[in-house]
Amino acid sequence: MTVQKTAAETRAKPTHFSTASLPVRDQFDAWRAFMAPAIDLDIRGGRTEAFKAEQTAWDIGSFALTRASLPGDGRERVWQHHRKNALDHWCFVVVQGDAPGAGGASRQLFFRSLGEPFDGSASDSNVLSLYIPRELFGERLTRIDSATSEVPNHGIGALLADYFISLEQRLPDIAVADLPQVAEATRAMIAACVRPSAERIEVAQGAIVATLMERARQIVRANLGNMRFGPEHLARDLGVSRSRLYRIFEPFGGVARYIHRQRMLAAHTALSDPANASSIVRIAETVGFGDASGFSRGFRQEFGYSPRDARVAGTVRLSVPPPPRLRGSQMADFATILRRLAA
Repeated sequence: MTVQKTAAETRAKPTHFSTASLPVRDQFDAWRAFMAPAIDLDIRGGRTEAFKAEQTAWDIGSFALTRASLPGDGRERVWQHHRKNALDHWCFVVVQGDAPGAGGASRQLFFRSLGEPFDGSASDSNVLSLYIPRELFGERLTRIDSATSEVPNHGIGALLADYFISLEQRLPDIAVADLPQVAEATRAMIAACVRPSAERIEVAQGAIVATLMERARQIVRANLGNMRFGPEHLARDLGVSRSRLYRIFEPFGGVARYIHRQRMLAAHTALSDPANASSIVRIAETVGFGDASGFSRGFRQEFGYSPRDARVAGTVRLSVPPPPRLRGSQMADFATILRRLAA
C-alpha cells in the first residue's frame, strides 16, 4: 500500500541551534564553537554575561540560508575570518534592526568571500546570511568576485536584500521537490543584482587579469595530482610569460604558494569527507605529494593541525551524537552544512 505524504511532510525543514538551555558560563563558548567554520568570534571587553543566541539554518543543497538571533544588549561582537579556512563559498549577510522584518534604513546587505580574510565588529541582534558556492556562477565569477563588500541599500542592491528576506519567509511553505528551482532562482537573482565596484576592479588589475586568474585556477585544480606541475607548466598552459604570471599571483603569495595551497585545500576536503576511505598517504598522492612526512608537515603548517586530526574531526561530526544537554535541539553541524554545499 502506498502511503501519501501530507503537505507538511513534503516541505523543507530547517535545523536549529540554541545556547538558551546551556549554563550561562558556557553560552558564548558554545556559540563561538558553533560559528567557528565561518568566523573566529569574541566579545569586546570580556564574556562575563549570558549569551543567549540561536540559529535557524535551511540546507537547500546548493546553498544554505541561516537566521541568527543574538543578544540585543549593546555588547560588541568582534570577528575575524582567516584564509586558512578550507571553504571557498560566498556569503551574503543582511543585517537588520530589532525585528527580522525590519527594512529600509535599518537594513544593510554585505558581501564576503570565505576564500579571503576579513574582520569586523557589530552589536546587531538579527542577521540573515546566505552561503553559496562561487562555482555556481560560471562566467560571472570574476564580476561577482570584484563586487564591493557593502552592497548599496538602494536600487538593485536593495532588491537583492528584499529577495533574501522574502525567501526566508517563504521557505516553510516550499516543497522539497521545488528546492532545485529555488536554488536556480536565487543564483539568477544574485547574478543579476551584484555589480563590481570600480575600486575592487582596480585592485584586481582589470577584467583581463581577473579572467586569467580564473583560468589559472581551473588549470591548477585539473593538475593537482601531477607532482611535477609548477609555475612553468601553468605559464605554458595559460599562454602567458612567467613574469606576468608572477605579477598576477603576487597578491596570493606567489605562484608556487598558490599551487601548494590548492593542493592542501583539496587534501583537507578529502580528509574531512567521512565517505572517503582512502588512506592519508593515498590522499596526499592524489593532490601531488609523494612524501608523506612532508605532506603532514605542510598540512599542519597550513591549517594548524595534522591530517589525522582533520580525518578524525570529519568522522566525529558524522557519527557522534550531540552532548545530552543539546540532543533535543535538533542541532545541525554548521561545518557539515557548509562543507556539503554543492553546485
